[in-house]
Amino acid sequence: MRCRGTTLYGCAVSRFRRANVVLITVVLAPTAVACEYDAELWDMSENAASVGGTSTGGSTTGSSSEGDTNSDTGDTDPNTTDSDSDSDTNADASSNTAPDPGPGTGANDGFLPGPWDAGYPIPSEPQMPGDPEIGFDALLNRGYVSCGLPSGLFALAKPLLGAYANGETLPWRKGKNATVPYNWTIHTAKSGVELASMNCLECHAGRFNGEMIIGLGTADMDFTTSLSMGLEQLPQIPLPGKSIDELNKFVARYNAVGPLVQTKTIGTNPATVLGVLLATHHDVDTLAWSDEPLIDVEVPMIPVDAPPWWRIRKRAGLFYNGMARGDHRGTMMFASSLCTDTVEEATEILGYFNHINAYIRTLEAPIYPFSIDSALAADGAQIFMADCAGCHGTYSDDPEAESYRSLLLPYELIGTDSAYVLAADESIGAMADWYNNSFYGSITRVEPTMPFAGYIAPPLDGIWATAPFLHNGSVPTLELVLNSEARPTYWRRFDYKSDNFDTEALGWPFETLDAGHDAVPEAERKYIYDTTIFAHSASGHTFGDHLTDDKRVALLEYLKTL
Repeated sequence: MRCRGTTLYGCAVSRFRRANVVLITVVLAPTAVACEYDAELWDMSENAASVGGTSTGGSTTGSSSEGDTNSDTGDTDPNTTDSDSDSDTNADASSNTAPDPGPGTGANDGFLPGPWDAGYPIPSEPQMPGDPEIGFDALLNRGYVSCGLPSGLFALAKPLLGAYANGETLPWRKGKNATVPYNWTIHTAKSGVELASMNCLECHAGRFNGEMIIGLGTADMDFTTSLSMGLEQLPQIPLPGKSIDELNKFVARYNAVGPLVQTKTIGTNPATVLGVLLATHHDVDTLAWSDEPLIDVEVPMIPVDAPPWWRIRKRAGLFYNGMARGDHRGTMMFASSLCTDTVEEATEILGYFNHINAYIRTLEAPIYPFSIDSALAADGAQIFMADCAGCHGTYSDDPEAESYRSLLLPYELIGTDSAYVLAADESIGAMADWYNNSFYGSITRVEPTMPFAGYIAPPLDGIWATAPFLHNGSVPTLELVLNSEARPTYWRRFDYKSDNFDTEALGWPFETLDAGHDAVPEAERKYIYDTTIFAHSASGHTFGDHLTDDKRVALLEYLKTL
């Protein structure tokens, strides 16, 4: 079973109903696609064919829901409970080598020529089976981030930690975890000291329409200040020896990475930069930590918008460039490995991350909570099939009728900010080299340029809930994703209330500004998205620019149904 509307608990029953929109098979007219595309970039699909696939031009490679292993491809059902999997930590889901995409299945035949012809469909690979219920419990109650504050200090430290510790509690969590913010976990370290550590919900529990939704990326988290700043203000309190050691370890980790993971704007996420830092501070063979970097590489701030977890069940390649291939457990674990300092500890965590992965793969997008014009949405469905489905897939109330290919597209064709993909030759490349030679590389491969540098066209389930848009969060509304010429250079949200939502433009209400960070006091900069800053550009994805205003409105109405 999969869980929709994941408010607070994984399978909460949504009180909203899907709009009564009938999706019909569309016969495309020869003039359906009005755009002109660069034929030379189309030809890059020949490069994709040279690595084992065929030119993709409209056919589906792999399963119809490429990341969903409950398909006809022979992959293992990720939601199957394996009674021995909690202890069988070395059972591989695959050989961790890249599969041949094989011939197309024809599931997307019928698309006219378009940008999708330049794409490379990343093949799906099996996932280790797991129990979603065990995974949900582990996500919220186990210490996979294994360093933290001695729990007795947490109440004292909480006011100093600001946005990092001001979340609500979840009374139904186990034991003491019901008393701390949802993004913190109480657990006992190997030293025997009870700790409070941050968990994955720090980035992956967002709010929409007044509700917290597990799996929705946070759009209001303030990473512009360093957690280490608050820790430095902790008063000197006598603690037992082991507790002092644990506190010093926690403070040292955040002193090492904290200043470099400060973002420029509230709502953007430093996950990519943190990944690079985790690699530079851990020994590739033993995973032992070093306060000083072991790899000399420049680590500029390249922000990302935290994507929703419900995409994972469809995605074959994780991250915006699709670089994580194979069993997803490796990169999931690595993202929370700040304090994982031995292969033994990493192996222990691996023993239950199949369950966490299985839980995440049950998640589905929530249902749009406001009214939908069914007739207008039906018109938008035809526009979507002609202009969008070739890259982003097709959608239905019946999951078996959907198609999605994890299509990697050349960044030159997409035209969005290129800093993320070009970092494959620099910071992300250094991380990939370290990763693939480490313990984690035996689980998941990281291939940032295979077969070329580009961006994945994501599935659009629940796209309306995931503002801001593009990989760096540079576009405040979906309407502007479809109209690049109207995007602001400088903008800021009116507020950070999750129930203040623009139901026409599909995004957060914002105001356009005349100037950016350089023109305002430092204290005001974090509220402004400045697209002139490195890695913050709002350029690209011009594929909706040719649409008339009426067609754009109809397409937005259809996107509400996903």
